[in-house]
Amino acid sequence: MRTITGRLAEKAGKWYAVINLYTPEGKRKEKWMGLNLEAKKGSKTEANARLSEILAEFNSGKAYLQECLTPAEQQKRKVADMPLHKYLMDWLEEYRYNIAPTTYSTYQGMIEARLYPYFEENQISVKDVTGDELNAYYNYLFEEGLSGCTAQKHHNLLHLAFKHAMKKRIIPFNPCDQANRPKAVKYVASYYNETKLKELLMALRDDPLRIVVMLTIYYGVRRSEVLGIKWSAIDYDEELIHLRHKVIEDKSNGKTVIRGMDIMKSKSSMRSLPLMTFICEELRKEKERQEEMKKVLRSSYNRKYEDYVCVDSMGNLLKPNYVTNHFAVLLRRHGLDKIRFHDLRHSCATLMLSNGEDMKKIQGWLGHSTITITADTYAHLDAESKRGSASVIENALAITA
Repeated sequence: MRTITGRLAEKAGKWYAVINLYTPEGKRKEKWMGLNLEAKKGSKTEANARLSEILAEFNSGKAYLQECLTPAEQQKRKVADMPLHKYLMDWLEEYRYNIAPTTYSTYQGMIEARLYPYFEENQISVKDVTGDELNAYYNYLFEEGLSGCTAQKHHNLLHLAFKHAMKKRIIPFNPCDQANRPKAVKYVASYYNETKLKELLMALRDDPLRIVVMLTIYYGVRRSEVLGIKWSAIDYDEELIHLRHKVIEDKSNGKTVIRGMDIMKSKSSMRSLPLMTFICEELRKEKERQEEMKKVLRSSYNRKYEDYVCVDSMGNLLKPNYVTNHFAVLLRRHGLDKIRFHDLRHSCATLMLSNGEDMKKIQGWLGHSTITITADTYAHLDAESKRGSASVIENALAITA
């Protein structure tokens, strides 16, 4: 955009700043702006000073004239002036097809529950946000009793939203880079040892989650992965289970819906694992049970999900939240220690680690995208692997008394 110039003009005993504008097409036009100053003797010096201030504001970008901007630039300015809480909602709707449905639902919940109300009350525009405002927001989250891990998730969401604004040249920098990223206490996963896992397996007799929990214990799969296992993914000839599908809960028009997806969490999540003899037999029993229920219920049986392994007695696909909630009931009913359903995945990894499997093999079994994730998650349990190193050092430096 070219430099904006102007001149003084006197009209009806008042001083005016006449600003020279150029439309996007290059056509020159003048804009008169009143200086609220009488055109009397000795006032021209002050009028010139005010004119200089106006031109400096325009040329620095702190102020602008719509007439000088292209439609695209006008839209950028409009977004920059938009209140942050409204921008976040607009950004999420525009960005939703770049993220997984579960991530979209999570972001939507974070914005509606905390970000929107907070910044609506504070009324700050996108272009005026700095690290100070974000630090104040993080402090507010801590005052509300939220954990550092949750505050980090809010920071990551804001960083992504502002990165989008930077990419569109709406703002010159990302204010999250000026803020203090919230610190979180490292989460140490709970788990069942071999004895506790055997107790849990004994408690599964006739439980509706029997096959779900067994598959999770033996294969360390995620909740979405175990619910997504299909009969067609079980290769009895090659003795493999192929993990290529998942089941999630998603929000659509305010309602929670169950959705099957062929898009996994990461490329490494798409994996094939050996079909164990015990699990093979349990799957055959489950298949027989489902076939029997089809005969008993006839048309009342839901055949929409016939290819899914994890269904209820009516043929309905098991809901992720039901799995989580019923698992907690199962543990209480049998007097077992409280853990999360996801901790069965940690229990599987811990069992492998305690029996000598190395981190690289555990990474492949769990479907972690990097060895770093596996090592960071289970480093506190890897004491046995260090005992050998200790012996090597001790023997090498042994001093005969």
